[in-house]
Amino acid sequence: MLELILSKAALMVFGLAVLIASGSLISSYYLDQETEEANDSMQKITGILRQIGSFGGELESRLDMREYLSSESVLRIGNGSLFLLSGGKTFSADLSDDATIKMLGEDRSETALIDVTKDDIMVIERRNDDGALRTMIYIENVDATFSTASTNLSTSSTVL
Repeated sequence: MLELILSKAALMVFGLAVLIASGSLISSYYLDQETEEANDSMQKITGILRQIGSFGGELESRLDMREYLSSESVLRIGNGSLFLLSGGKTFSADLSDDATIKMLGEDRSETALIDVTKDDIMVIERRNDDGALRTMIYIENVDATFSTASTNLSTSSTVL
């Protein structure tokens, strides 16, 4: 009877060890996938900003950040640099020196740093500002766009 209990206990211990080892392998795989996706997103955003910064005319582009950032990621833009904070890791990139970038805060005044999250729409404008062609980056206020009053259909149907 004692041998049966000891053999069952040993099987449970070895089974638990195998489960822990396989769990760590799976979690490291997903962590590597998240890191690769964050790095790809950073490269895409940097490429877009560099292309717009080198454009010789005026344009406006809107980036829906749901396509580029995960829910816990934050893109910090300031002083000619980009920082993507994702999953405890930081990815950085420098923007070209020939493009003058101006950051605009929520009230459209110039600021040194903006934080962009997944729920934001980042607007990148290339336009003449005080006689020089500049790239302006700001976050579109989506909450004001969607805060329109809804109609009460039951009241309007009884009036008609």
